[in-house]
Amino acid sequence: MATNFHTDEAKRRTQFELFFRDNYRWLRRYVARRVPESRVDDVVATSFIVAWKKFEKVSEPSLPWLVRIAHYEISNTARKLNRAVNQIEIVVFENVSDTPDDRFDGSAVRQALACLDPSDQELLRLVHWDELSRNEISDVLGLTPNAVNVRYHRALKKLENEMSLVDDPPTQKGVHQ
Repeated sequence: MATNFHTDEAKRRTQFELFFRDNYRWLRRYVARRVPESRVDDVVATSFIVAWKKFEKVSEPSLPWLVRIAHYEISNTARKLNRAVNQIEIVVFENVSDTPDDRFDGSAVRQALACLDPSDQELLRLVHWDELSRNEISDVLGLTPNAVNVRYHRALKKLENEMSLVDDPPTQKGVHQ
């Protein structure tokens, strides 16, 4: 009986180690786009600890399942940070050149994205940054694939509306002298 327990435990450990190796880098990038760099390793580690505790209870552990765990850990981290800091301070750089250039830095998109509800931001990030399928996103967010599609199109429309409100400075080519 004891031998069987050790064999099952060793098998479970090996399966989890493979799962960890297959998903660690992807999960770390996912988390790094959502929390301050100083918290990334903690959130990733906590996510894998929770995954390890639940690993034998899940019939098919998958990346969306792991992302869902990390999503909750990210939310917990955000709540902790919000308790520590009551408001976000926006830093204005005074020494930045006013000379526009032709490079796209994404600031207009980030500014428009920041105006959306957090749930819309997360959905757009899962689609465009993390490149998850609608079925994977439905697993992560606990929605049906149809609900994901509807919410995605609504979020995309909201982003489009916000983008139309963002002042996009002209590039060098668009400046008349």
